[in-house]
Amino acid sequence: MAMTPERRVARLIVPAQLAGPRRGLHQVRLLDLSAQGARIEHFRPLSDWALYLLELPRALGGVRLQGEVLWCRKGGRKSVAGKRLVSYQSGLAFRWLRPKQRAGLTAALEILQASQQS
Repeated sequence: MAMTPERRVARLIVPAQLAGPRRGLHQVRLLDLSAQGARIEHFRPLSDWALYLLELPRALGGVRLQGEVLWCRKGGRKSVAGKRLVSYQSGLAFRWLRPKQRAGLTAALEILQASQQS
């Protein structure tokens, strides 16, 4: 049986938006992206199994993807605007994407893959 290669983008840092229940909108850094999910970095802990909307930047098509938090871990401290903040990393799973969202994600992965080959 032929296996299709996973289109994972390793450590490409892309700003994105994350919106969730009663949390408002905040910036995250997209660290990894695949057809199945994403790994993001952020400054507020996320609850396991909560659903969030991850909005990719316009350069990647601006598609909004619903992701379920599989895990959230402390990542260390980072300096932001002169303050030392605790950063977190979380893994999101894309389980319930509509056909239009799936197409947008596929296009974003193709853009990222092309940029890494340049």
